[in-house]
Order: sequence, then structure tokens, then C-alpha cells
Amino acid sequence: MDISGLLFVLHMFLSGLFASDASCPEAVNLELGVDGIIYCFYEDYQLIHWSVTGDNDAFIVLQNNVKSGPGFISGEYDLSSNGSLIIRNVTQHYERQYSIGIVTNRDQELLSDVTVRIFIRPIPEYPVMNGLADRQNQLLKVERLWDMDCAMETIRPAISLEWVIADGFPPNNLRINNDTTTSDHGDGTFSIHLRSHFKIEDPFVRSLTISCVVIGPDVLSSKTSADVLFPAVSSDPSLDPVSSEPVPATDCRYLIQPDVDDRTLRPMMVLLAIIFVFVPLTFGLLVYQVFRTRKCSCGGVPVPAGGQDNHGYDESEINGLPPPILGGTSDVSDTNTDTSASDSNTVPNTGVGVGGRT
Repeated sequence: MDISGLLFVLHMFLSGLFASDASCPEAVNLELGVDGIIYCFYEDYQLIHWSVTGDNDAFIVLQNNVKSGPGFISGEYDLSSNGSLIIRNVTQHYERQYSIGIVTNRDQELLSDVTVRIFIRPIPEYPVMNGLADRQNQLLKVERLWDMDCAMETIRPAISLEWVIADGFPPNNLRINNDTTTSDHGDGTFSIHLRSHFKIEDPFVRSLTISCVVIGPDVLSSKTSADVLFPAVSSDPSLDPVSSEPVPATDCRYLIQPDVDDRTLRPMMVLLAIIFVFVPLTFGLLVYQVFRTRKCSCGGVPVPAGGQDNHGYDESEINGLPPPILGGTSDVSDTNTDTSASDSNTVPNTGVGVGGRT
């Protein structure tokens, strides 16, 4: 036999091996109330048929691209071209084992069984820790001996709940006593409650991260986590005894309380108020005063009210008013000037302003 013949035989062997062993899963989880699919993959076939295991009558058949069978006619089932079975509107009635039969183009018959399990998602879809259904991540402030609980309501199938401590925390520093209760509601759903007592052996441990984890089908995998904070202790552990009575966990929401009391916090707030309020206000007043002083000066020299400056300029001239004309009519008179002077001392009206400027 040549190389091509060997390759052909190997191809046929592998095709039959994978077609019979890996074309359909052994079990699937389908959600209640929606369409479910048992995914398979077959090709190079003449006929595919599905039946309930133990029943010789097929409820749906696919042959030469033509579908038939009572399940197909009623609309309860459908088939895809690769052999995947579609179940319309899944109910608990479909939680059973199915068999698929294949006749290949080489007249090889293949059989496979698939177990269908029905699941129901709880609301919320994660464990509820300490009754706080609106949060999947929590921050708790507790004593060193405390209680916590975790629950999931109306779920199918019945799962388990476990506490998982974050990596790196020594397991011998924490003691846990668990009490688990499973309630069957009679409609195919269950409620699971996990109540536990915790105790920290090491008095100097300040915090840990703990999660309530679902143990069950992958489609229901979830967890709720909490960062747990413990009170500070004195340098002498004997002065900080652990209470013998467990204390319920207190939810801190998202507030982490620092080790700062009000006596330290209030002076800090006053200092911040001085820095960000009074300092800018004082600076603004100083800038305003300087600006006002510059506006009321000429060349940087203030003008005395009602008189002349040191250079002999009249206040009215500086303020933009026309200077008084000697010899003309003016409402401004100098009380220190002798108005009875003779005509010979009269200065001609030359347009020269006060102070003798030209």
C-alpha cells in the first residue's frame, strides 16, 4: 500500500473516531422558559434522527435535507443541518436523556446519548450576603468574633454555597462553623441558606477578603465578596480580649473609616478653610486697594483735595477740566486774592492758565 492509501485509511479512522465520540456533548444545561439547543456537529451523513432514550420511535428525522416526525410537525422540536436539536420553550418535562442516531454516507451507524438538565436563574443571579441584595461587593466592619450569612433563592438545581478566603491569608488564623439549610419549594426550585460563625485567632489581623461562592453548574457560577475590617488592638493582646458572643457584620457600604478622630479632623478642616478661603479673599482686597489708589493719582502722585499739587498744577486741570482764564468771568474765586487791584495791575487775557504755564 502506498502513502496515499495509508493517509486515506488514517483519515477514515479519525473521521469515524471523532464523529462517534466528540460530535455531541454528554450533558447540557438548558434554561427554563426559553428555546434550548443541544449543539452537535455532524457532516457527511444520509440520515439523522432523535428519540427519547429507551423509545424506539424517533420524534424528529432529517433525511436528504427533509425534516419529518411528530415532534417537528407539532413545532415542539427542530433540527439544524449539522444535527443540533432545538427544543422550543423548554420546560421541566424535557429534563431527561435523549439519543441521536446517524447513518453516514459510508453506511456507518453512529449512536450517542445526551443528558438534558434544566436550570433556573435566581434573582439576583449572585449570592446575597447579609441580606444586601443590591451589592455584589461589600465592605464590612466587624469584631473578631462575628456572624455572616449567604443565600440564594428560587434556584434550580439545588447548588451548594461555600466561603472562600482570598489567597495569602493563613487558614489557621480563621475558624468557621457552618450551618446550611436547603428548602424545596415543590415547583422544581430550591432556596439555600448558609449561616456561619467566624473567629479570627490572630489578634493583629486587621482585614481579610472573603467570598460566598456557588458550587454547581457552570451556567450558575457566581460569587459575592466582602472586604472585612477588624478593630485595632493594643500592643498587649491580653488587654484586647475577644468577645465570647458573635456580633453581626455591620455594613459600611463604601466608606472606609480612617484612624483619625474628630479632635484631629476639625483643626485640619479649619486650616484648609484658612488656606482656601481667607488667604485668597485677603489678597483680593489688597489688589483692589492698590488699583483704586493708582486710579486716583496722576503720574503716581496723589492730588490734595481742593488745591494744587506740589508742581503747581490745579486740581481741576488734572481732573480734565479746562483751567480758569484770568480776566474772564469765573465762578471760581480765590478768597486770598485782592479783587480791588488797579487796572494797571491787570494781566492781559493771553490764554495762559494758572501757574504761569505757556
